[in-house]
Amino acid sequence: MRSHARRNGMANSCLKVRCVSGSDRIDARALAKLFLNFGACCCRRVSLLGAAFVAFLLLGIPAGYGQLRIVDYNTAGDARPSINTILAAIGAESVNGIVKQPDVFALEEQDSSASTTQDIVNILNTIYGAGTYARTTLDVGTTGAGRPTMIYNTKTVQLIGQQAVGTTSTSGAARQTFRAQFRPLGYTSTADFYVYASHYKASDTTSDANRRNVEAQGIRANSDALGQGASIIYAGDFNVYRSSEPMYQTLLGAGNGQAFDPLNMPGNWHDGAAFLSIHTQAPATSGSLVTGGVDDRFDFQLVTAELLDNQGLSYISGSYHAFGNTGTHQLNGAITTGSAAALQARLPGYTLQQATDVLTALTLASDHLPVVADYQIPAKMSVTLGNAPLFVIRGAALSLGFTVSNVAPVVAVNGADRLDYTFTGSGAVAGSGSGSDMALGNASAHTLSLNTSAAGLIAGSVQVHSGSQSVADGDFTGNLSLTVLDPSTPSFSLLSLQNNLVLDFGIVNPADGLDSISFSLANLVATAGFTAGLDFDGFVLSGNTAPFSTTLTLFSGLAAGTTRSFTFSFDPSFNGTFESIATLSFSDADLPGATARGDLTVILRATTIPEPSLLGCFAAANLVLIARRRRVAA
Repeated sequence: MRSHARRNGMANSCLKVRCVSGSDRIDARALAKLFLNFGACCCRRVSLLGAAFVAFLLLGIPAGYGQLRIVDYNTAGDARPSINTILAAIGAESVNGIVKQPDVFALEEQDSSASTTQDIVNILNTIYGAGTYARTTLDVGTTGAGRPTMIYNTKTVQLIGQQAVGTTSTSGAARQTFRAQFRPLGYTSTADFYVYASHYKASDTTSDANRRNVEAQGIRANSDALGQGASIIYAGDFNVYRSSEPMYQTLLGAGNGQAFDPLNMPGNWHDGAAFLSIHTQAPATSGSLVTGGVDDRFDFQLVTAELLDNQGLSYISGSYHAFGNTGTHQLNGAITTGSAAALQARLPGYTLQQATDVLTALTLASDHLPVVADYQIPAKMSVTLGNAPLFVIRGAALSLGFTVSNVAPVVAVNGADRLDYTFTGSGAVAGSGSGSDMALGNASAHTLSLNTSAAGLIAGSVQVHSGSQSVADGDFTGNLSLTVLDPSTPSFSLLSLQNNLVLDFGIVNPADGLDSISFSLANLVATAGFTAGLDFDGFVLSGNTAPFSTTLTLFSGLAAGTTRSFTFSFDPSFNGTFESIATLSFSDADLPGATARGDLTVILRATTIPEPSLLGCFAAANLVLIARRRRVAA
């Protein structure tokens, strides 16, 4: 049995540190020098180079990733030099594939938020970057052995509120409980969660147990008032020896704030070999702090059912553990009797010696082990709407593409809830569906059809809704509008549809030279203001083509109700009668739904005759020829 009288902690004069940089990164050499200076301040032989190395590794890890790593730690008062090794290692530990710096610290036995808690803030900001961490400001009441406070990561959570819970008395709570309300950054109040940091009355007498129960009853009255469905973490040094104790059962009792043990390991924890892997006190067997070896489960994170449903903000199964306790130490032995290799396996990049240094630091920093648990954050929806064309041809088979993704800011896929969603179209957008997306995955692609059956201005929208618990940005509406055009209609006349045209040059005298006839190509109006432009794609001449030429040139986008003029010409130097056919091909302007719009046909006819004087010569020559033939015949 141990007493939790106030410890005579080591002076913290060597912890007067300054932030090296105003960014999220600090210089690794300066960090190593700082940590080594800490080691020089410490009278115990602890290798702090390991912590410096770990912090160097962490320089590449962004500070603003949102899945939550929450730590409860009774620091036994002062921020002793070895604590920096522990704080760095907690952020470097891989649990369920997640390597994540802490987001919330529930601390016990703090002199005040402005002194010992601020010292820890300074250390954390040295490790993880200036301005990353901040502390709460409320100092709750205490009758001794410090008070609970909290520290939070400003890049991942927002402090919404803080309050003291209960009252101190000689028959009840020795210290008030600290309650903080937090909100993950980028989320609404539906993702808020509460952390109660408590330091219950110590020792195992009936009177002590009764006082703990009085405190638990006050906490439950406060948490029950939050209503059904509140996300609550009951953290702290409970000083409880067995699960049957009244205070523990009060916390687990039915009601809005009913607590559950994520480990679900009830029993007589004190000196119980079956609970070796979950014990949290005391890591040392000698020294100025409480000793006796690891044999009690005093430190906890209990949660409400809202954090156990794997939806929204929720405890990540298998992440709850006493940091440094790999279940390999001797019962009632120091934590350093455990396997450094087993701890090293949880600390990527650490050498065996560095893992050993972490175990040693745990015996020097406090007489408790930190309790660490990871929590997934709610999903966060992002929708990207594809571009719809501004103009389409009536009847075009079009679809509108869009993607839905879960952009929750996490370092591992299990760090966020799955995004479940439905989508539907309205107006000119038709269709519906559903989907899901995990964080860090590829966005899910979907399409909805567009109704282009009638000419005119049309509008529609896409609505995406996520019902995932506490989802951020769970509703999206994307609007679009476009113009539907009737198909174009090629014609030789603006007045009516004319598909064929005969250009007859008649009988042409060679002396008159090149003969030309003009004609027009038109695009008929189908619906005023909503008719597609006309493209002239090409033409082919067939038949007696040699005497004929044209000024036809290809064009595109001839507006409805307008014309383009061209000519066909006949060269009378060619003698005889000629006929040629010109086949002209058209299509809609190059828009979605464009099709070939049929051919127009031009029939070209012409005949040439010699000049009159030439005809007389021809006649005289023929008469002479006939006379000669007659004389020969005579």
